[in-house]
Amino acid sequence: MRAEAIVDLSAIKHNVELLKKAAGTKLLAVVKADAYGHGLIPVAQTAISAGADYLGVALLEEAIALREAGIDAPILAWLVQPGSDFKKAIELDIEIAVASLAALKEISDASTSKKAKVHLEVDTGMTRGGFLDEWDELLKADFSKVEVVGIFSHFARADEAGQQQNLDQLKDFKTKVEQLKAVGINPPIKHLSNSAATLLDSDSAFDMVRTGI
Repeated sequence: MRAEAIVDLSAIKHNVELLKKAAGTKLLAVVKADAYGHGLIPVAQTAISAGADYLGVALLEEAIALREAGIDAPILAWLVQPGSDFKKAIELDIEIAVASLAALKEISDASTSKKAKVHLEVDTGMTRGGFLDEWDELLKADFSKVEVVGIFSHFARADEAGQQQNLDQLKDFKTKVEQLKAVGINPPIKHLSNSAATLLDSDSAFDMVRTGI
């Protein structure tokens, strides 16, 4: 007998509603990796119907699939590889994470008919991705061809309440936000909280939380 998994979309809807209420701010539903194996399109549609304000994916291909399915909610793709079809992403209003100066240049070069909407990814301690060594250079960069709509980072230990690293990352994130403001960049959407922080750390909610697994 073949194994099968039955996904209860009503349970996912209930969870999104609870998380949105707990967050008290905008909510991005992470649906990367086929919505963690639960079905990209149906889970995305369910999350939006439950009040999610954004959808988050790792790959540009996932974001394009959501658009092709008729989903018009804001989408952020954050692991977009060099050489990706940035022009198509811009045409489809897919927001793109920028984690390096090389990526900023490539996306800026693709912004011809309209500006790309980007979220700056900053490394505050997880050391998995985002601006770190290039941060000072980023503060001097040319942002004229893109629209910076967000800045974000990732907690490393948000599921461990009371960890000093969480406080250090929050402090560093706030510092980087202020440094960007000082050079005239003030993204309207600042986001740091993952699922655990959404439930355990209201001080890190900012303008949006990212809830996934």
